[in-house]
Amino acid sequence: MDGTLSVAEDPLSAARALLQPGEDLVWAERPHPAVLARAKLPQVIRGVLGLAVIAGFLWLSFIPHWPGGLGGLLLALLLAAAVLYCLWLLAAPLVARRAAAQTVYAVTDRRVLICEAWPFRRVASFTAAELDAPQVVPGEGGRGAVVFVNRKKPWWWRSAGGSYQMEVFFGIAEAERVGELIAELKADALEAQSIRGNGR
Repeated sequence: MDGTLSVAEDPLSAARALLQPGEDLVWAERPHPAVLARAKLPQVIRGVLGLAVIAGFLWLSFIPHWPGGLGGLLLALLLAAAVLYCLWLLAAPLVARRAAAQTVYAVTDRRVLICEAWPFRRVASFTAAELDAPQVVPGEGGRGAVVFVNRKKPWWWRSAGGSYQMEVFFGIAEAERVGELIAELKADALEAQSIRGNGR
């Protein structure tokens, strides 16, 4: 397998293309577009607040006393970059809605996968040892979310994106069952580790 995601395939076929030799696929599905878009609401709020702060600074400080020369040019470039970043945050729900059709979630007998093909190609793989206890969040229309990584980031890894690393399956049917599959994967790994430890 070449480890690439073909968005034209159904979720099961796309996930099977990412399997390692001897690995078995347990479950695979795509996120629901509307649910994935709603999950980006925090980014929209940050974008709105960012634009409000930029507008406030411009109105109260920069426009009346805009520096000339190179300083003014650098300030304009900095503000333009900040505005573009805020606009990208505002567009997050639209991007997520389109990305849902090109995203696959999967659980195998070894790991949990998030495979994205748009707007950036990303294959995130989490072994059983990297998983936290899954948390199931009920949703509308029988579709929920499963949080399987939720931990505080080290101080040097934090950014405007938040202080926590969260990995989530958004907008999936049978979220309870998927949460149980992830819990079983983690439990089996812990049991195997315990057996290896006792055999020493």
